[in-house]
Amino acid sequence: MVKLYYAFQDQEKLYLILEYAQGGELFHHLAETRMFSEDTASYYIAQLVLALSHLHLNVGVVYRDLKPENCLLDADGQLLLTDFGLSKVSSEGSRCSSLLGTPGYMAPEVLTDDGSEYGAEVDWWGVGILAFELLTGDLPFKGSTPQKVHAGILRRKLQLPSYLSNDAKDFINRLLRKEPQKRLGYNLAKDLPTIKKHRFFRKIDWTKLEARELVPPIQPLVTDPLLAENFDMEFTTQPLSPVICHAFPAPFTETRENPFGGFSFVATSLLE
Repeated sequence: MVKLYYAFQDQEKLYLILEYAQGGELFHHLAETRMFSEDTASYYIAQLVLALSHLHLNVGVVYRDLKPENCLLDADGQLLLTDFGLSKVSSEGSRCSSLLGTPGYMAPEVLTDDGSEYGAEVDWWGVGILAFELLTGDLPFKGSTPQKVHAGILRRKLQLPSYLSNDAKDFINRLLRKEPQKRLGYNLAKDLPTIKKHRFFRKIDWTKLEARELVPPIQPLVTDPLLAENFDMEFTTQPLSPVICHAFPAPFTETRENPFGGFSFVATSLLE
């Protein structure tokens, strides 16, 4: 997960100072190549498996907005999951009921109008959608409007391209089950070993992957961190709003001795 270093607010906005992912969005690199090889896709899906299993089993968080725009790469090409704006802390086994997410990536149970609740299994549907997209450059359920996309997710049968390997097809099929109880990842404590042993990840050394000892398949071009070379100009050319007239929330006289003294949140590791 991307690190949060500082947080502060003014009368209009909340500001989060996050880790700078110099490698840019995974979406940016996918757009450059149109689709990834199975080795590249399996590497980044494996890193997502580690991130989501930590969120679900250790933190109790349902992510709810998995898509390539929210998967960033650091300067070395390792994946960082970001944008927890739609996430929910599912304490003591509580379930979710809100209709939210990004069209094309939402699980069927999120879209039902019968008031049924859902849990972390929606994120494993998202892993299936993302695996399909990384390997094909497209989404499995499309439409000209969000309503048509949602209708396809609910009713249309999954069609997998013939050029995908049998391992990739099996992995995606087991994740994109419309019935949550039949979906791989529904019972994560039981399913996680099965996920890691799946042949889609046959080239992954999970111990080295978690220790970030494997060389990522994408090596981002970073000439100068200030150039933001791996980000679309749509974002890098946006003006600040509102215009920031001072560097820190604390008065100038205080910033000389303690420039971060006015922040509401400072990460514990930075104080040690």
